[in-house]
Amino acid sequence: MELFDSYIKNIENLLGGMTSKRFPFDKANVWPTSARGELILVRDSAYELGGGDKNSVGLSVVTENLNVENETLLFGPDISEIKADCDFAKIVLLKIKDFSADEQQLFNVVKELEYVKYKVNVKGFMARASAMNHREQIRVGKEAVKNGLSFEKIGNTLIESYLKYPNVAAAKIIFVTDSRLNFDELTAQAEKVSALTKALNHILDNVLVDCKNCNLKPICDEVEGMRELHVGMAKK
Repeated sequence: MELFDSYIKNIENLLGGMTSKRFPFDKANVWPTSARGELILVRDSAYELGGGDKNSVGLSVVTENLNVENETLLFGPDISEIKADCDFAKIVLLKIKDFSADEQQLFNVVKELEYVKYKVNVKGFMARASAMNHREQIRVGKEAVKNGLSFEKIGNTLIESYLKYPNVAAAKIIFVTDSRLNFDELTAQAEKVSALTKALNHILDNVLVDCKNCNLKPICDEVEGMRELHVGMAKK
């Protein structure tokens, strides 16, 4: 099933003209985590990523077909190079097992993986995520910066966490601190991913097919396979 693949390609196109650093996954180069969410006071923070009036986007997308490497990509300055609040985006691309024959299982996996970001608490890296507006803001601790925290280490830590889920075959973590990114367009892609997930839930919960009056019609019109999936579910 290729439901989310077009959005992944759109995201990759947005990043296509920008220079990145690539870090292959190294499970020996991770950062400590804590059982509870980090609490970093303003006086103890070096700066915020995506805080205040800065651009901020956070999203995760799954694919069953596209190639995904276990790696971290960084577009822009690293943790040690940032000196003040800046724009920020975190994009998680996940290769999952093929659920083309089981739409309900696909939806369950998508929802399960959405909540991983709330469960991984990287020390010195206080995350505040909002699913409503697709923002993810980070407060970075002074001590963490001093001790060598980097996006490579954070990416390795997140990849290690995702790979613990049996349905995840690979995970790519993308960090952007470069203000040249079109954050408005990335937010639009995040909104479409969210709308598609809601549409999938609607199809699984409501087998009535009234496409003309359905408020999710634009999603079914845009994403190849959604209308067929809806009609197919109604026939079961």
